[in-house]
Amino acid sequence: MIKRPNPFLWLPLAGLLKISAFLQGNRLIEKAKIKKPAIILSNHASFRDYVFVTAALYPHRINYMAAAKMFHEPDRRPFLRLARAIPTCSFQGDVHAVANALSILKRGGIVGIFPEGQIAYHGASLKPPFSIAKFLKKAGVNVYIVQNMNAYLMSPPWTNKTFKGPVFTSARQLFAPEELSKLDEGSIFDKVSQGLYFDAGAYNSERKYHYRINDIANLENLIYRCPQCGHVGLRADGHKLTCPACRAELDYDEHGLLGGKSIFAQYEAQRIAFEEQIAEDPDFTLSSPVTLVRYRGDGLAKTGEGTLTLDREAYIYRGTDKGAEVTYRYSTKNVQYLPTDIGFDVQIYDNYEVYQFYMDTKHLPTMFAIAGEYFYRL
Repeated sequence: MIKRPNPFLWLPLAGLLKISAFLQGNRLIEKAKIKKPAIILSNHASFRDYVFVTAALYPHRINYMAAAKMFHEPDRRPFLRLARAIPTCSFQGDVHAVANALSILKRGGIVGIFPEGQIAYHGASLKPPFSIAKFLKKAGVNVYIVQNMNAYLMSPPWTNKTFKGPVFTSARQLFAPEELSKLDEGSIFDKVSQGLYFDAGAYNSERKYHYRINDIANLENLIYRCPQCGHVGLRADGHKLTCPACRAELDYDEHGLLGGKSIFAQYEAQRIAFEEQIAEDPDFTLSSPVTLVRYRGDGLAKTGEGTLTLDREAYIYRGTDKGAEVTYRYSTKNVQYLPTDIGFDVQIYDNYEVYQFYMDTKHLPTMFAIAGEYFYRL
């Protein structure tokens, strides 16, 4: 059973994270008095969210729930184990992870959760799975929302570069135990969804905070479609995207806007156009050669090569895996979200495993995510 973080390690190391967050431009604008045991829910828009949440709640010790896949990544595994994070199988019911979290709460601890289950790669919060309401109802403890605002603009997930500028964090109570006991799961879910939601583009379109412009390479694999002529395959050039077909240019500015619109607005226009194209073709399929990466020992490693095809019913992988010829089928009804490392891969979680499919055509992972999530909604 996982223990609470060691205070003799947590206090100095988390203290350094608090200093680091401040130096990165993070400011706590609303503070809540935490009553333990407690669950902390946070929106997830950048790889630095753990830093900002830890800083906001310092000196409280937090057992974060983290994707099991991260424990197989050598650069993250030591820190997760040091922090006594709780591994959880993403997008699946994980009874062991729930038991660990409840055990921490019974001992008066704090459990930190990013309910979206993945980073919102376009800057607007994703809808969490309904299971979060069931978990909160079962736990029956104090629940707080820690919201990070504009972390997406300072440290966007489509690049490893930093766009220096302010990040604001607020902490407030969402539920008291007695309130949870009275509410049904649907009402709990609605309040969680509303409390977590944040759209960095809309927020900064009004407030106009400045962020130092940097090279936007790889954004063309998230926003891949020209909004003027519909050409698929934009190119990044410094701080702008260009269309090789009509020569249109989309400048990325100091407010985090692309072509005068937020990344989310550009993404939504692209998504709607693609979904309309799919709707007109009852035989629509999307296919790509892929390299398959899975768990191997304590790490992640290439286990095969083949082709991943998506239609209205399923994702189908045909190829090799661990030296054998295989065919894997994953129903679109069971894949609500298709997490993607932008410009690299898509990930399918099945039977407590992760299947990562790497593609050479860099914008295809985004197209697979849009199409697959559309089929799920259907």
